[in-house]
Amino acid sequence: MENLLPRGMLGTPRRTVVAGIAALVVATILLLVYLSHYRSSVKNENATVPVLTAKLFIPKGTTAQDLLRRGQYAVTAIARDKLRPGAINDAGEINGQVTQNDIYIGQQLTAADFGDTATSSTLSGSAALRANKGAWRAIAINLDDAQGITPQVQTGDHVDVYNIAATVPLLMRNVLVLAAPNQSAAGTTSPPSPNYILRVPTQDASRFAFAADNGKIWFALRPATSGGS
Repeated sequence: MENLLPRGMLGTPRRTVVAGIAALVVATILLLVYLSHYRSSVKNENATVPVLTAKLFIPKGTTAQDLLRRGQYAVTAIARDKLRPGAINDAGEINGQVTQNDIYIGQQLTAADFGDTATSSTLSGSAALRANKGAWRAIAINLDDAQGITPQVQTGDHVDVYNIAATVPLLMRNVLVLAAPNQSAAGTTSPPSPNYILRVPTQDASRFAFAADNGKIWFALRPATSGGS
């Protein structure tokens, strides 16, 4: 009987079974991978993230500092799929800004809810002063052409400042000129001043003021490359 069957017929059922088992294994692996991805997707969708939400009604024009001082916001866990675009999770993101519209109790705080103050176009709102808030002050110094290297020193330049009447002449290195005489500060609509407006560290503002009144200040212009380094 075996001799009556075509050659290779006896091996066909075995190959079919093996192929079937292999297909089942592949299908099982694909199913497991799919389920794993599905669980991960569901887990990510259901995961919560910390978001700032309004504890109280916040009227338009409220500063970020007032929000903190008055305790007007809370950190709330919000499901990832419920987040509003631009939701804020760190109060540092809105430092120095004010609310641009009314915010209601329970509402998520978003980047679109905040912006610069009404004075952002003035010198006090310039990016050079707002960086590292509290660290900088602007001070005006009146110098003659030689002392201030006028008109070569321009707005945005960096200078080394010397008080040649002092025991230690170098007052400070790498000082940013926020505005040169008769030039507006960069990025603002502030009216020009006949004085040099310098950005100085807060703790050194009094030294500059004293040197301007009692010393003899001279500038040394620094190279324009690498931030005047």
